[in-house]
Amino acid sequence: MNWNYLFKHWFGTLVFAPFIFDLFCLFDENLANIAGLIEVYPITLIFGLLFSLPTYILYGIIYYYLANKEVSILYSKITLIVFTTLSILITFNIVFHAREPIGGYVYAITSIILGILLKLNFKNDNNKLNYQNKRINK
Repeated sequence: MNWNYLFKHWFGTLVFAPFIFDLFCLFDENLANIAGLIEVYPITLIFGLLFSLPTYILYGIIYYYLANKEVSILYSKITLIVFTTLSILITFNIVFHAREPIGGYVYAITSIILGILLKLNFKNDNNKLNYQNKRINK
């Protein structure tokens, strides 16, 4: 099974969202007093990994289930994106008690955009080659 989509989606969200959040802070006067996430980027990434770990463990279980049930790629992608978005919003609400909801929204939007742009392929490239070799050998 190919896990590239899961890891690209996860790490991409963690890498790009702080930059987008800082852009929001530049244009919103209410957010100007919040320390930029880029200023503490390594810490942001570490805490992002820690806080998102439960979400992505469950994400991996859902990913594995969808891959083994041979659900359509479109339905699988929608399911994974919706799950991730809701999980991000719930995590931000639990951790930050809804004090600054914009952070959760930015991470959720980043996750949605990356989820749409990334290609979901449950099959490993080796599986494709093995299948093609079996067809040729028949």
